[in-house]
Amino acid sequence: MKREDRHPYLAAGLTAFAVVAASLLLFFLLFHLKTVTAFLDTIGGILRPIFMGAVIAFLLLPIHRHILRFFIAITPDKRMQEQNSHSFLNFVAIVLSLLLAFFLFYLLLAMVIPQVWESVVGLIQAIPDYIEVIQGWLQRFFEDNPDIQVSVMSVYNSAAASLEQWLNSDILPNLESATTTLEWLRKDIMPNLTGVVAGVSGAVVGFLVLVKDLLIAVIVSVYLLARKDIFAAQSKKIVYSIFPTDIADLIIGEARNAYRIMSGFINGKLLDSLIIGILCLICCNIFKFPYPALVSVVIGVTNIIPFFGPFIGAVPCGLLIFLVNPLQAVYFAIFILVLQQFDGNILGPKILGETTGLASFWVLFSILLFGGLFGFAGMVLGVPVFAMIYSVISRTVAHGLRSRGLPVDTGEYIGKTGPMAK
Repeated sequence: MKREDRHPYLAAGLTAFAVVAASLLLFFLLFHLKTVTAFLDTIGGILRPIFMGAVIAFLLLPIHRHILRFFIAITPDKRMQEQNSHSFLNFVAIVLSLLLAFFLFYLLLAMVIPQVWESVVGLIQAIPDYIEVIQGWLQRFFEDNPDIQVSVMSVYNSAAASLEQWLNSDILPNLESATTTLEWLRKDIMPNLTGVVAGVSGAVVGFLVLVKDLLIAVIVSVYLLARKDIFAAQSKKIVYSIFPTDIADLIIGEARNAYRIMSGFINGKLLDSLIIGILCLICCNIFKFPYPALVSVVIGVTNIIPFFGPFIGAVPCGLLIFLVNPLQAVYFAIFILVLQQFDGNILGPKILGETTGLASFWVLFSILLFGGLFGFAGMVLGVPVFAMIYSVISRTVAHGLRSRGLPVDTGEYIGKTGPMAK
């Protein structure tokens, strides 16, 4: 048999082998899902600094590009022909972008943390007053509803009797003498305190690990920004080596479109939320709402979540204000509605533009789906991720329709009941 005649059999054999291998892999994944999940969690924990560094580099990339373009514009053309000059300017742009990010982060913390601290301290100090207010409301409510008071008092009397019995049987006998007290502390109290201390130690260790990961992430972001062009070129080489040229062009184009959607949405949403937080702080001080800094931070942070963010942030803030002054809580609710209308109809579209290209239904769908799967991160990133998926599907559908000579515009299919073939 000639070598040319073996090619169909070789291709068929490789296809059969690939199908069998994929079937075995799927079988293994289905019946060892917990093991695979644990393994992926371990890999994710090890590579967490890499992921964090990629996120930092992604956020710093627009700043880095603007600084680098400025340096290139003011550098003579003769100097730019040297490779060392471009590398030096790139390194300086990376350092300046990191310093600018650290400065903005420090400035934000220096402005917000003291006021938030004062608000939290004031809230804690006001808790006894809130308890008295709530007790007054309950007393007046029970006076007007004696039947409910009887039911509640029976539960209260039962709980009080149980508490008294616990004190008389478990606590007080252990405090009769120093010997019994020490024995009680050794057997009952110290094991629980050991668990608390272990929990606190675990939290401290977790915080130190987070700081270590952040430091590594900053270093990783520097490497990614310095070699981003090389990594992009290597990725293109891999794509063009695997797929035909037309398909590779399509993949590269979709990757660029995905980056445009993701970067435009995230950076625009961060800027939008920052502006909303500042406006909320200014207006809360003007209207004399309690805890203005705390309320503004909550509103600004939750505003990052599309659609549901304003409601998620407004509910706890409204409850805090309601405890101080119920009438101000009503004013605050009206203010939040006006602020979010301004954000949704004026500020948001001005900053984000048509970044995602999603209709309101798909925005809601993506938030519910990714939020249910991945929590807070899914609610924040669900919209741009689904926008990328939606863009790929739309382009694929449009390509298929054009290849069949059918119209691409959706309006052409509204109300059509007959066949589309000519």
